[in-house]
Amino acid sequence: MPTVGDLPILVIGLDPVGQAIVHRLHALRVPVRVALSPSERARHGAVLDTLGVETLEVSEIWQNDFAKLELSRHGAVVLAGDDDAENVDACLVARRCCGEVPIAVRVSDQTLVRFLRMTVPHVDAYSMGSTTAPVAAELAMQILAKRAPVTQDPALPKRARPSQVSRASQLLLSLLLACMLLVPVIAIAYQRFLQLTFLRAFVLAWRNLLASGLEDTVLGHGPPSMRAASFVLSIAGRVILACLTGLVVDWLITRRFAPLLASMPVKLRDHVVVFGAGNVGARVAELLHKRKIAVAVVESSGTLRNVQRLRSRGIPVVVGDATVDETLDLANAWRAGLCLALTNSDAVNLHVGLQLADRKFGVPVVVRLLSPELSALVADQSAMTPVSPVAETASHVCRTVTHMRADRLKHRDDAVQMAEPVRNTGRYAGAEFEPAPIGAESAVVEVPAAASTGEETDAETRI
Repeated sequence: MPTVGDLPILVIGLDPVGQAIVHRLHALRVPVRVALSPSERARHGAVLDTLGVETLEVSEIWQNDFAKLELSRHGAVVLAGDDDAENVDACLVARRCCGEVPIAVRVSDQTLVRFLRMTVPHVDAYSMGSTTAPVAAELAMQILAKRAPVTQDPALPKRARPSQVSRASQLLLSLLLACMLLVPVIAIAYQRFLQLTFLRAFVLAWRNLLASGLEDTVLGHGPPSMRAASFVLSIAGRVILACLTGLVVDWLITRRFAPLLASMPVKLRDHVVVFGAGNVGARVAELLHKRKIAVAVVESSGTLRNVQRLRSRGIPVVVGDATVDETLDLANAWRAGLCLALTNSDAVNLHVGLQLADRKFGVPVVVRLLSPELSALVADQSAMTPVSPVAETASHVCRTVTHMRADRLKHRDDAVQMAEPVRNTGRYAGAEFEPAPIGAESAVVEVPAAASTGEETDAETRI
């Protein structure tokens, strides 16, 4: 009967997530091999040789080298690149080359995840968003449970409130007021030259303003000065009509599209503010919303598709720069119970955390940091709580593949005896795959809690 050490885990793709997976497996004394292209050999070969990790040479188009990788001799395959299309292609090619080896593939698009699980057996799809979001949501729940609610409002800085009227509306209102002031002036002129009472002169001025045409004012009877006044009133009447139409249209457009083009103030207290509506931030907000936690989201781009999805589920979204005080005012971050800075930029996340800490409002902050050095410094020197998507993803993948490898070893003899179903090229038929429950009797190497490891330009959480 083969032992656990007989089947190593093959890692393909040495982005920061792949590097973290290799280092974590090696630290846990799990046998691991790495497929290295020439460019990856130049960048990471020395480090892997120092660790004593076994490497396999492949070409730059490594999908063509699956046959010589001998996948059947591995306990599991980890595809850790950051390109969904390449990972899906590699997963399908690997499944055709070896029908029984378990595969952990990194895929951020949920449609592709569902497709792989329904059509390709023995596949576990993961992404940085799907692995980090539950951890961040659970951490938020723990912090909220320990934090006492604020009974007294903090002394907020007084800032001038932005005008709710647009510049175009202000111009139209000014022009409308100027035209309206012509009415009493012309009424006084009518009273003087036509010997009328002021009331009749005022009514006549209004009639000329609203009802008379230009031909009546030019060809009508009376002295030239009166006809000139009537002409001015007629012009003013048309200007007033145009101003009123513009104001009504501006009000309707603002009323209809304000939720899309602008941000409304969040009227919540002791809520959770999530900065960033990428894959991580949006999933955390949805998880907290499902748990009946009041949550608001701050996102710099109003065109991001997650913004509309969050709003459709009743989650308020403030569109603006998270580093600006006015945006924090709109999100009511100063009175929040917790702030989660989950954008794709370490600098922005750290800026938000320091900004809230400097005001001494006592709002706890969780920051998403890819840099391990910066994460360690923040954990030691500040009250902020760092979360590393790279470390959380590596921890999840290590747990998954060790369980998959142990399960394959347990059923290896049966799998060899079973006939592999024939698959036509280009067609991915197969029963829906559900991960097998993890039994206590399985030979599994336990993985410790995640540590901050690696850094990455996260293409999955663009905002």
